[in-house]
Amino acid sequence: MVKKNTMATPSAEKILDSAVNVLLTQGYDAASMDDIAAGAGVSRRTLFNQFSTKEVLFEQAIEYFWSRLPVVQLSTTQEAMADPQTGLMQIGLAIADFWAADTSIKLARMIVRESERFPSLAKNYLELGKVPALGSLIRYLAQQNAAGHLKMEDTDLAARQFVGMINEPLVWFRVLGLKDETNITQRERVVQEAVRTFLSRYA
Repeated sequence: MVKKNTMATPSAEKILDSAVNVLLTQGYDAASMDDIAAGAGVSRRTLFNQFSTKEVLFEQAIEYFWSRLPVVQLSTTQEAMADPQTGLMQIGLAIADFWAADTSIKLARMIVRESERFPSLAKNYLELGKVPALGSLIRYLAQQNAAGHLKMEDTDLAARQFVGMINEPLVWFRVLGLKDETNITQRERVVQEAVRTFLSRYA
């Protein structure tokens, strides 16, 4: 058993960060709770006091990881509500920057690799992360519709179209290992074109 850090009780965030790191390096099935505890600087007992099972820990780790994509916060700012071009640029850049991180790409690869044996892992990845983020964008577009700034019959489809225009050139080739990292100039150009195309259709 890993000895408890006597300096202070580490926060849940340290445990969740460690869980994500172990998940990426060891995979879901082989992920060691001892290694997670060691990475967070806590004892195994402390870990289980905060997260009752391995399944619960990884559910919360995935949700915590997706919290780095601040669509909810960005879609409710005064600037975003007043001007869809500003709002979509902010949201689009947040999406692009989220996927620019190697950890985001590695986690997506791991989920795909492990999903056949552990379908609940892929389900949690979608339901605890991607779906809430997309839902925030859908609500934002619905609000823009109601305000008369945009005209859409299907905000769900429109939201997926917008995200697709960003993810297609920036994300999926990297998930497959066929493209190098993107830079800020590339990401800004992709998002600007996505916003321009989206507004030409729906504004």
